Amino acid sequence: MPQVRAGEVLIQSGYAGICGTDLHIYRGEFHDRVSYPAIQGHEFGGVVVEVAPDVTGIAVGDRVAVDPILSCHACPACLTGHINACRSLKLLGVDLDGGYGQFVAAPASHVVHLPDSVPMVHAPMVEMYGLGHHILQRGRVQPGETVVLLGAGKLGLSILDVLCHTASPGLTIAVDLQPFRLDTARKLGADYAINPAEVDPVAFVNELTDGAGADCVIEAIGHYHLVEGQEAPLAQAVKMVRNGGRIVTAGLGEQLSAVHFKTLVIKEAEIIASRVTLGEFPRAIRMMAKGLLHPDLLITHQMPMRDVTEAFAIVDRDAADTIKIVLDVQDA
Repeated sequence: MPQVRAGEVLIQSGYAGICGTDLHIYRGEFHDRVSYPAIQGHEFGGVVVEVAPDVTGIAVGDRVAVDPILSCHACPACLTGHINACRSLKLLGVDLDGGYGQFVAAPASHVVHLPDSVPMVHAPMVEMYGLGHHILQRGRVQPGETVVLLGAGKLGLSILDVLCHTASPGLTIAVDLQPFRLDTARKLGADYAINPAEVDPVAFVNELTDGAGADCVIEAIGHYHLVEGQEAPLAQAVKMVRNGGRIVTAGLGEQLSAVHFKTLVIKEAEIIASRVTLGEFPRAIRMMAKGLLHPDLLITHQMPMRDVTEAFAIVDRDAADTIKIVLDVQDA
């Protein structure tokens, strides 16, 4: 049982999601940050069961989502308001015990009230939709713009949901190799959902825009699988973005990508990185409470914590009918 310190609350976890980062930890790829035994889970929500004496505004029984990002507030990035790029950034569920535990202690400052209209099973999606909103802000996406989304997995579809239902794009194109994900992208409102094994995405985007290119291209793939005769996603993004356009890269793949920088320079386009969130949890919750977003389309599996081994195996093999798995933490 975690001990509650000053400024903290104790939360009984309800549901927690399995994220791409969790999969990397599961595979042993985070050995420099995570050592066994560890309690994962950075996408989660639950009910407050204890409050430190110095905490105000939060009460026992409150339903909450938890922002897992802990920054030092002292490094150059933090001091300029870029706390999500903190040099010593830590996450609950990665560097510290997280939401896969039946109880977790969290800073009260990182706890956000969850309205009764948002089911607890949707709490793990708060972080995903926060990511989606942050990525769109990083890309400075404006109403009426043409946006290409490379990758329609958990992250890509979360971005797409926020994009289509809160950002008023003029045209949206989703690109992925999985037919199930492309079908989901269409349900979420993508104008076009194409398979790069069947259609050259660079040629498709340039033809669709009469050669102008997309205003913003978002890379949300991470580890990619090359289609024969095609370049890596980031290289494709450079070729399909318009002159003066923006590319946002949010995937966490380890592969190197060859980019034709002469094309990037001639276009004076931008490549912008996006990392985790920067205080978008309240906005994501407001969007969810208003019914603007569609977590039921993205959560394809609800599984008990006692089946966590099977759940991670499903994610690890990238099952075709799987987008987001959430775990019922108390059903252990």
